Amino acid sequence: MTTTLVSPSMEQALQTIQQHHVEKPEKTTLMIIGECQVDYRGRAQSFLDWGQRLILLKQDGNLLVHQPVMREPVNWQPNGSITTFVLNKKKLLELRSKHKKPPEKMTITFRSLDTVLIRQLIDKSSLIIAGMETDVVNQIMQNPNIIEEGLRIAKREKTVKSGLIDLYCFDKNHVPTIIEVKRSIGNISAVQQLRMYVNDIKGDIENAPVRGILCAPRIPDMAKHLLTDYGLEWREIERKVMLPDDNQTSLQEF
Repeated sequence: MTTTLVSPSMEQALQTIQQHHVEKPEKTTLMIIGECQVDYRGRAQSFLDWGQRLILLKQDGNLLVHQPVMREPVNWQPNGSITTFVLNKKKLLELRSKHKKPPEKMTITFRSLDTVLIRQLIDKSSLIIAGMETDVVNQIMQNPNIIEEGLRIAKREKTVKSGLIDLYCFDKNHVPTIIEVKRSIGNISAVQQLRMYVNDIKGDIENAPVRGILCAPRIPDMAKHLLTDYGLEWREIERKVMLPDDNQTSLQEF
């Protein structure tokens, strides 16, 4: 059920909020659009003078103050905050939000109201992110033959002196093989990174039989030339990005 007020009086807004939100704040999201002033006191202090803003009070106690521009809220209170509603001495609607640890409080005072909306939102889904380097790593782990036949993966994320190797493997001839994975472009920086990993595994033996393979959907010619100069290899692997929704099977590069 949705409760909506358009251009309500301060008294009407307070009465509606108390009736439909205050009694069950953990079950309803409150949205207020109006001209307000914001005073925050906590780990720092801030004051935001009058302006038209969007205020969102979520079901977990998160309180967000949005201006007409920018993605992030200009001010906010974290989840677990307790918000109360009163009319002050000037008969203006005030939202008073308090958070215990760390101690923070915010007062939002409205001098005009455009919209008040109260609505229960139900969302039990978790965000699934695809298109990361881990997708390519998982792809190789599930089928090492996409790199080459007989490849055996010994360890994922092996720590060495210069960083973290994505995949530490052995080829069919039992030669240690380092695989560095990039989700989009295997650039010069990735080549240098792979070279350091190979040198870490070689240690003090310069001619030790250690292979290094750079894997990415695209590797520029300049990077390929440098890999060849260093005695390293590459594989251009198109990553498979699958999402549960049949209507959305891939993500664009980001």
